[in-house]
Amino acid sequence: MAQGSDPIPRTALWLGTAGLIPFVVLTSALYSLPDYRPMLMFWLTSYAAVILSFVGAVHWGAAMLHARMNEGDRAVFMTWSVVPALVAWAALLMPAKTGLLLMATTFAAHYGADRQFAQRFALPPWYLRLRAGLSAVVIICLLLAILRVE
Repeated sequence: MAQGSDPIPRTALWLGTAGLIPFVVLTSALYSLPDYRPMLMFWLTSYAAVILSFVGAVHWGAAMLHARMNEGDRAVFMTWSVVPALVAWAALLMPAKTGLLLMATTFAAHYGADRQFAQRFALPPWYLRLRAGLSAVVIICLLLAILRVE
């Protein structure tokens, strides 16, 4: 079996996909329930901030445990791992459009960091495929939400 065709483990796929439900439901609700838009926007931006923090933490864990990583690389990846959480917090303090755009951009940048990490250090081959799909849905939802900011 080619390395790129390794199946995504069922648990990772189910949990990752389930994590998209709040993004899809809340973004859809922004369009279908205009009277609740401020509350829905708060819920969506808060959830996006939590998930952005979560994806950053993956780099901390991998840097902490990766046997082939030298201290310089470890410092770079651990430092990067806290950036998404700091960006997410800052985004919550900004006007909604700016905060949503900042988080969408950071989700995209973090996927780019994941690709670099995977090229330099061994990550499961399925990880980038999973992250690509999840990141795409999240970014689309956040960009669609920007269109509903009043």
